[in-house]
Order: sequence, then C-alpha cells, then structure tokens
Amino acid sequence: MDTSSIAIGVILMLLFIGPIIYLIVKQNSKDKSRLKNLKSIGTQNQMDLDEIELTNGLMLGLDSKSKKLLVVEPQNNMQYDVIDLTQVNLSHVSKKAQPKTNGKKDELAVTHISLELLKNKPREIITEIIFYDEDDNSSYNADAQMSLANKWDRLIRANLSA
Repeated sequence: MDTSSIAIGVILMLLFIGPIIYLIVKQNSKDKSRLKNLKSIGTQNQMDLDEIELTNGLMLGLDSKSKKLLVVEPQNNMQYDVIDLTQVNLSHVSKKAQPKTNGKKDELAVTHISLELLKNKPREIITEIIFYDEDDNSSYNADAQMSLANKWDRLIRANLSA
C-alpha cells in the first residue's frame, strides 16, 4: 500500500467519524452546562442534590436530607420549582392513552405520562411533573419515559413523611 491510499483512507474515515465525534463532544458539553445550572439552582435553595436526572425537557434533583425536590424546565427559561416533600402525602404515575388509529382494537398509544404529587386533605394536586407528552417534540419514547417516571416515583415515595 502506498502513502496516497493510506491518506485517502484516513481522510474518508475522518469525514465519517468526525461529525459523530463533534456531536458527542457538543452533547457532553451541553449536559455539563445543564448539570452545572441544576446544581447552582440547588445551591441557591440550600439543597444538596443526591439524585439528579437530566432529559431534554426536564431536570430533576432530589435532596433526601431536607426532603425537597427541585424541578427545572429548561425550555421555559430555566423556570424551577422547589417542592417540599414533607407537604406531599401521595405520589403516583399518571398515564393517558388513546386507541391507535391504524392498529388493533385493543392497542393503545400513550399520549401523556406524568408524576403527580398530591396532598390528602383536601385531596389536591400539588404539582404534576410531565415526563412525556405526545405533542412535545423534545420527549423521548414513551417506554423510556415511563421507566424514568417510575424511578422518580419510587425515589419520592421513599422520601415522603409517613
């Protein structure tokens, strides 16, 4: 093999692999920035976040010592909500679905997945954390978001006051 064919091979490899490497580096820097923002908001609210989750449309942080949940919506100008879990009595995953238009009769297409935090007396929703909405383009697939909602439901239930 001569040097020109090696050079062509290296150039072609860089043409195909270069954009992939660029996207990975760009996504990692974006995630680091978002994580830094989440930790900064947590610090401003005297929270030591021991559980963290970053998705496209949602950033969650849980401080199990002070029993507080930080919910940040990056798409809404980093608006955030600090939820005191001592005020929450119940947590459950809500899933809405409708029949598929081109599928079998019994098949349902998930349209909305959220985690509802409720007070018992009077029975009212304190907040609803949306993990998946069919109309939102930034959501991942419904199964992955359902798994994520169940994970956070377990974490929050473990931190609710009895």
